[in-house]
Amino acid sequence: MKLEKLKICVEQKSVDGKPLFDKINPIEVLFNPNRVEISKTGWTQGFGGNLTPANQPATLSLELFFDTSLVGLKSSDLSVITSPIPSLSLLSDVTIIKDVRDYTKKIYSLTEKKGDLGNRPPICQLVWGMNTVLFQGVLRQLTKSYTRFLADGKPVRATLNCSFEEWEPPETKQKKLNPIDDPIRIVKVGETLSSIAAEEYNDPTLWRVIADANKLNNPRKLTPGQHLTVPPFPSNRTT
Repeated sequence: MKLEKLKICVEQKSVDGKPLFDKINPIEVLFNPNRVEISKTGWTQGFGGNLTPANQPATLSLELFFDTSLVGLKSSDLSVITSPIPSLSLLSDVTIIKDVRDYTKKIYSLTEKKGDLGNRPPICQLVWGMNTVLFQGVLRQLTKSYTRFLADGKPVRATLNCSFEEWEPPETKQKKLNPIDDPIRIVKVGETLSSIAAEEYNDPTLWRVIADANKLNNPRKLTPGQHLTVPPFPSNRTT
């Protein structure tokens, strides 16, 4: 099985606030990371122990390793990608080591703003295996370290510590604040207000919110096909 490399698909342009990613020419890492860390603060504790959503974006941290001395080209390989160089053909086959910055500068540029995106950095999708989006966000912080140099001073080994901050479309954030896609729900056979509340609010005890919104005198009596109004998640509810 072919080894899947971690790829970074970079936003090319934005259409109606939605990023369009370059999936034809993604940035491919030289070596896959051995650790990916995702951090998320879900709740904050207020006075009296009440819990409220933190509403903070998640962050993804990873360390990328680059060493071009491990993937150097042979001089004989150059004829495949460029016109033959007579002077090289007279020499014994030697390894040509590329400057590691040829790889790292693509990722470093993700911290810089792009004019065609409204003077902001591009949004990125981290994809790893079977086109699975591991994370979507902006490169918030990057620390680049060079740890090996050739005799002429050319860097050939580097480590990039990257921290991405999650980015979500505005409509996704709004949906999290109000997870109800459609305020009108048609009752199915066997459903109860408790089962509907469990599905809509992830809490069956909130059945009374739906009962009050629909002025149900007897919440036990639901008729299949009946239309119910499902209000937004009660924001003033405390845990």
